[in-house]
Amino acid sequence: MKRISKRLIALMLVLAMLCVAPAAFAKTYLTMAAVASSSGLFPYVVSIGKVLNTYCPDYSITVSESGGNVDNTKRLRNGEVKIANSISNTDYESYSGTGTTFNGSPFTDFRILWYYEKSPIQICVALDTGIESIYDLEGKPFNPGGTGTAASVVIHAAFDALGIHPNYFEAGQADAADAYANRQIVGAVKTGPSPDSYVMQLNSNRPIRILAISDEDMAKILEAIPSVKSAIVPANSYEGVDYDAQCISTYQGVQVSMDFSQEEGYKFFKAMWEDGKEIWQNAYPVGANNDVPAMTLQAAATPLHAGTVQYLVEHGYEVPENLIPPEYVPVQ
Repeated sequence: MKRISKRLIALMLVLAMLCVAPAAFAKTYLTMAAVASSSGLFPYVVSIGKVLNTYCPDYSITVSESGGNVDNTKRLRNGEVKIANSISNTDYESYSGTGTTFNGSPFTDFRILWYYEKSPIQICVALDTGIESIYDLEGKPFNPGGTGTAASVVIHAAFDALGIHPNYFEAGQADAADAYANRQIVGAVKTGPSPDSYVMQLNSNRPIRILAISDEDMAKILEAIPSVKSAIVPANSYEGVDYDAQCISTYQGVQVSMDFSQEEGYKFFKAMWEDGKEIWQNAYPVGANNDVPAMTLQAAATPLHAGTVQYLVEHGYEVPENLIPPEYVPVQ
């Protein structure tokens, strides 16, 4: 009788463990929408997926190539993805319901985890075209950036503000690069830190000139598009381009849905900035020295994730009131 009782007890213990084991070891599987694989930013996003998988073991994240940050934002708004690469001007326009894509349709159910890179929108033209100014693009076949990318949206809006009307060649980045190499178009646009691998590819196929924007024109653009800033592509970032070029600039970041708790967001930020920092620094050496907390506060124009705010406050940063979401709970 005692033996039977012991067996029953052992069986009950095993059954109890089987019942709780799935819950205890359950993972949340997510797809992280990245950028085009041709982008110099793609290795960064892939490495962030690795960081989160390593140091946030409750999650299993698969990084997927996307059609650009505007496409990412549409997918996040539709609930197709919960975490995605983003870009500051599209973040602002989606949140506020402004701009061409999201005009009249504000969406406030997302948060910014961080911004990690300043991304000048580089306007490249072939040196052999003789084009020296953005005004020389009038009527010329020209790719404004990959279809669905924030760069394309910004370039359309900026050129409209300046009264410039190229013959737009709307295509993905790979097709635009082929058209440029085959002399079907005079130039193309690419957002990314300089030097950018895509721009280097254009330059190797057909030497480029990066068109600089004057201070006067930049002032008009910034007034028309308050969600962007200016930046300089330094001289000699690319072979043959021996001058500084002022460009429109945005910031690359990571946006998430409202499904992630303050504790989870805190773990994500800590994993990125502390535990797994070397992983993304090695994968993305061009931005290895970027001060992500400072850049996040500089770039953000929409609320940060509550976990991000908690991390920044704990580490002595002053977070502006407009970036603190209503769900944030101060931790003593």
